[in-house]
Amino acid sequence: MKDLLRVADLSPDDLAHLLDRAERFARRPLGARELLSGRTVLLYFAKPSTRTRISSETAVVRLGGTPLTVGPAELQLGRGETIGDTAHVVSSYASAVVIRTFDDDEVRAFARSAHVPVINALTDGHHPLQALADLMTLREYVGDLRGRKIAYVGAATNVTHSLMEAAALAGLSMAVATPAGYAPDPAVEAVARKLSTGGELLLTDDPREAVAGADAIYTDVWLSMGDAAEEKTARVAALTPYQVTAGLMAVARPGAIFLHCLPAHRGEEVTAEVIDGPASQVFHQAANRLPTAQAVLEALYNRDLAGAL
Repeated sequence: MKDLLRVADLSPDDLAHLLDRAERFARRPLGARELLSGRTVLLYFAKPSTRTRISSETAVVRLGGTPLTVGPAELQLGRGETIGDTAHVVSSYASAVVIRTFDDDEVRAFARSAHVPVINALTDGHHPLQALADLMTLREYVGDLRGRKIAYVGAATNVTHSLMEAAALAGLSMAVATPAGYAPDPAVEAVARKLSTGGELLLTDDPREAVAGADAIYTDVWLSMGDAAEEKTARVAALTPYQVTAGLMAVARPGAIFLHCLPAHRGEEVTAEVIDGPASQVFHQAANRLPTAQAVLEALYNRDLAGAL
């Protein structure tokens, strides 16, 4: 396996390996500090980023490498050079490429022409690095993920898609509650069901049904990057019944945690009482973006992953 473009690229053993290595990096941050010594990793960000950019850059440094972060205006892509030509050239300089952009097809095209590992740092369809940190966080609190349940409430996003695929590979049950018109991509749903290793996937329009008995409740912003600003009024009207409140948290399993990929809008998708309360693990979840990024870079660079079965 050369690239990580979506969680479905992984096998169940690959996912377990990445989570195990991430936990080791959390305990020993410099445990592989010579891996990328004398090497560079290119980070291309066509969208704003806080957690992904900083965690990825720091992961490269902790592995001994030098991160080079660029945007669209700093590459010749903006002046007509093809993705394939750019990928060929970059592969001559960098030992891996981390890409945050819009269209999933762009990342796939880049990866086809690149000779080095390519990592999807967020596209419109997927956010695999986030899903790894999500599962790492939940596993730290509940142990074995098999037989456990996570509930996602709100508008389905790229985060939802990657979490669905990760839950399926981990044997974790997942319930997704969305209003009409905001459900996950049916193609991603089909992949997640095919990947299932024992967990169940429930799609519903009832947030209380979704969170019943859940070990974690997850949500995301109501207006994501790429969504038109004029959609906000309609989105708020449709999604207000899906706000994560203390009352909704009470329907989950006792001791359930709250997760959010951040940034969060208090008073919209989640109340301040929940995100700032004792059940919230959002900042630990964000911190886990660093060791999981290290694990992915290490595994791809060393060719440690078998890839989807």
